[in-house]
Amino acid sequence: MNIVSRIRVCFYATVALVLAALLVFGEDGLFSSSGLRKIPLFRVSDRDRVEYQNDSDASVIAPTETPRGNGENDDFDAALRGLPSDDSVGEDGAASVAAKAAPTPTRRADDTLREEVSKDDDSNSGEDARDVFSGISTAPPDPFDGSGVLGGVVVRSGGLGTPLPLDTPVRTPTNLRPWRQGQARGYTMLYAMQPEARPVVETQVRTLLAARVREPYIGVLIDGTFGRDFTYLKQIIERLSVEDRALTVVLYLSNGPHMKKGRDSVSEALFSKIDPVEFRSRIRREALLQNQFEAVAVQARDVFNYNLSVNPANSNIAIVMLEDNLEVASYRAMRDLATKHVGDVADFIRNPCVGCYEGNDDALLGNAREEHEVSRFQILRAGDGYSLDGAGFRYPTSRGTLGVSASQLESLLMSSIDRELRYFGLWRHAWQGVEEGAAGFSQANTRDYVASTSEEVDYEIDALRLGLLEEEAEE
Repeated sequence: MNIVSRIRVCFYATVALVLAALLVFGEDGLFSSSGLRKIPLFRVSDRDRVEYQNDSDASVIAPTETPRGNGENDDFDAALRGLPSDDSVGEDGAASVAAKAAPTPTRRADDTLREEVSKDDDSNSGEDARDVFSGISTAPPDPFDGSGVLGGVVVRSGGLGTPLPLDTPVRTPTNLRPWRQGQARGYTMLYAMQPEARPVVETQVRTLLAARVREPYIGVLIDGTFGRDFTYLKQIIERLSVEDRALTVVLYLSNGPHMKKGRDSVSEALFSKIDPVEFRSRIRREALLQNQFEAVAVQARDVFNYNLSVNPANSNIAIVMLEDNLEVASYRAMRDLATKHVGDVADFIRNPCVGCYEGNDDALLGNAREEHEVSRFQILRAGDGYSLDGAGFRYPTSRGTLGVSASQLESLLMSSIDRELRYFGLWRHAWQGVEEGAAGFSQANTRDYVASTSEEVDYEIDALRLGLLEEEAEE
C-alpha cells in the first residue's frame, strides 16, 4: 500500500471514530457549549449536594442545602437551626442534638434582651426589651420565643406540651453585677417539674443566674401534686450550680394543703384524699402508707445525691410535709421513715401549719423550722427558713391587695438577715396558677401559669440581692 492509500485509510478511520463518539455521548459530545464540565450529583453528607463547577476549578466541591422537610435529615437540620427535633428530645427533655451542634450565640454587653410575645398580645409588643439578663447568653435559642412566655403573657396548658429547657447560661466578661453572698435566696417553685409551668421556671432560673447571688435556693414539691420530671429538676440544679454557686435544694415530700381538703381534693397525689386526723394514726402503723412515703424519700435521695455530686458545697433540706397537718408523734414517724433514706445527705426542717387543722402542732424535735405566714415571722431563729408560699408579694407598681407590699417584702428580707435565716424564698400566686379568691385547688395541668415581665424580673433581681454582702472583686 502506497503512502496516499495509507493516509486515506487513517482519515476514514478518524472520521469513523468521531461519528461513533457522537453517537455514544449525544449531541453535547465530550464538552458542553457552556464550557462547564458536568459533575454527577451525589450526596457528600446527609444534607448537602454537589452542583456544577467550572472546568478551571473542578476540584472544588461547593455544597448547597437540600430542601428541608423531606424527613431524611430532620434531626440534623434541627440541630443546625438550634431547634428541637422529634428524635432529639429524650427522657430528660433536653434538645441534646441542638445543644451539641448549634453554635453558642453571644450577647454584647450593650445588646438588649428581646423577648417576643404572642401575636394576640399587642399591648405588650416592644415593652419588654430591657436587658434584664445582662451578661447572660444562652444556647440554643430560646424555644419559648414567640410563644407568649415572657411579658406577662399567660401560657395555657392546652397548647404548650412539654417544652424544652434552655441550656446553661454562661458568663460573659463584661457588664456583670458584682457577686453577693450571705444567705440563700431564690424561689419556692413547688411547680418546678410541671410541664405547663416551664416558662415560669425558666424565667426564674435565668433571673437567679442574672442576680448573681452566691447561694441560690429552690424549693420543690415532689409528691406528684405537680409533675415528676426529675431529669429536668437535675438540669435546673446543674444550671444553678455554675460559677461556684452553692445551691440550697429544699424538697417537700408530701402536700399538707391538699390533704386538708380530704376526699374533696382534686389532686391524685400521695395521701391527698386522706383526712389529716386519720393520716396521723395510719402513718405510724400502716405498712402500705409507710412504704409509699419511703418510695418518695428514695426519689428525694437520688436528687440530693445529684445535688452534692454537682458541687459538694451545695446543701440539701428535706421537709416531710408542706404546711404539715401533723402532731409530734406523726412528725416523728415521718421523719424517722425519711431518715433511713436521706438522713446522711440532707438536713431536716419542719414546716408546721399551726391553726390550719385541728390538732396540728409545731414540735420541732431538734430541727429548724420553715414558716410561711407573715404573722409567724417573728418566731424564726438563726438557721430557720422563710418562704412567701401562700402569702405572695406585690411589685411596687402592682394593683390590688393580694400579697405583702413591696415595702413589706423589703423589710422581711432585711430582717431575715438580722435573724440569720438560712434561706428566703419568693413566691407569687400567678406563678403557681393560683387565682385570687379561688375557693380550692384546680388540677395542675389546667392552670394558667404566668411568668414575670422584664420589669418585674428587674425588681426580683433587686429583691434577691437586697441586704447581701458584696464580694470583693478579684484583681
